[in-house]
Amino acid sequence: MKVRVSGESIVLVMICLADMLSTLFFVLRGSAVEQNPIMAACLDKGPWVFVLVKIASFVPFVVAVELYRKRNAAFARLACRSAIIIYVVTFTVLTVGLNV
Repeated sequence: MKVRVSGESIVLVMICLADMLSTLFFVLRGSAVEQNPIMAACLDKGPWVFVLVKIASFVPFVVAVELYRKRNAAFARLACRSAIIIYVVTFTVLTVGLNV
């Protein structure tokens, strides 16, 4: 059975993974602080807790979008694109807000 994943889902996963890895890199070397208090608490418990919680925060959404795509592809695409925009805008606003 061939599993096809939408481009939007792949982009969202890549953004989330890039955020996770860059956060780990910069926080663990002491040049940044996790801005999300929930994720900061997870990071305090260790990098693996942070990674598991981070993955658990986006994978269910991506799986749901991909399953729903079979019923209503247009809505699934809109939901995923909206999530991408919200994620990028939130990340940008928080990053600029902390560093300006």
